[in-house]
Amino acid sequence: MQPVLEFTVFLILYIYELFPCVKAFLLVSPPFRHLVCILFFLTPYVSSIAQKQLVFIHHGKVVSRFTIGSPIRLKLKNHQYKEGRIVELNDFSMVTSNDTIKFQSIAKLHSKQIHQVKVNSGIGGLLFVGGLGYIAIDQLNAALGYNKSGWDQTDQKALVAAGVGATLLFIRPRYTRLAPGTAIRVVDYTSLFYLIP
Repeated sequence: MQPVLEFTVFLILYIYELFPCVKAFLLVSPPFRHLVCILFFLTPYVSSIAQKQLVFIHHGKVVSRFTIGSPIRLKLKNHQYKEGRIVELNDFSMVTSNDTIKFQSIAKLHSKQIHQVKVNSGIGGLLFVGGLGYIAIDQLNAALGYNKSGWDQTDQKALVAAGVGATLLFIRPRYTRLAPGTAIRVVDYTSLFYLIP
């Protein structure tokens, strides 16, 4: 225990002598020292809260969210493709690293930037769940003795239907059109749609 204590004391004295800012900080009165520590650790948190966010809201749910510095790829209503990092957010437009884009001119967002994958939606979900459900029920009936055991043509057709459903579900176009009624808003920390980073 003695060598560890000696090394710790040596290290503290070495840092104390090597860095004059540490020496000056330790000579400050304790209440002020606590205040400086609190401000030092809270500054990054407060600056991240003060940052604005660009949100796409559909039916009261946030479909996509961007902050300053995040990359964005989109297609405009005049069929131009734009991409870049968000530099500044205004009420009706955003400044990217390449251009200024008005929110009313946005037609589509890059598909990877929209969070809307649902297994039970659309024809793909119906085929996927239906095909796997049919196979599960058929195999359960075979295990209970109501059906002959094995793999027949109906199981193969159900597997093909599940495969087509999975393809329809998971392969999406590169850019997804914004649904009618999607609101594009710039929010700050006072909004309900703001997400603290």
